[in-house]
Amino acid sequence: MLDADSSAYTVHEHAAAHSVAERKALPFPWSQAVKTLAFTTAQFPLLLVALRADDRVDFTRLVAAAGTSRSQLRTAEPDLLTAEGLAPGGIPPISHRPGVPCLIDTAVVESGHPSVYCGAGSAARTLQIPPAVLARLPRAHVTLLRR
Repeated sequence: MLDADSSAYTVHEHAAAHSVAERKALPFPWSQAVKTLAFTTAQFPLLLVALRADDRVDFTRLVAAAGTSRSQLRTAEPDLLTAEGLAPGGIPPISHRPGVPCLIDTAVVESGHPSVYCGAGSAARTLQIPPAVLARLPRAHVTLLRR
């Protein structure tokens, strides 16, 4: 999807980092780290949510943005992530699958940083990408999601 958009990005290969401590030890500025959470709803078999690494999701805002209820929102199961070719700790904020939306917290896009660092499909890869590129991708929706 990024290549089709002619977007500027870099995928960095490194030792697998599963924990926050391991992620912080990588050579990327933690202040620019973005985490992607994966959920399912009745409407979306997979819903991606991108926030700054230290932020927490506000579920009231999330369900409103997703057009669902809290009772319909579920954390994506590991087998779903595996079927999508994703690994916990390496979930990217974009999907090659049609119909997979990504809700991006406003703080990610308004950070003022030239790049953010996020998952690239596995715990051993990190995607470096300008936040404006994330915001303009198909199925991306920027909205306030953090507490």
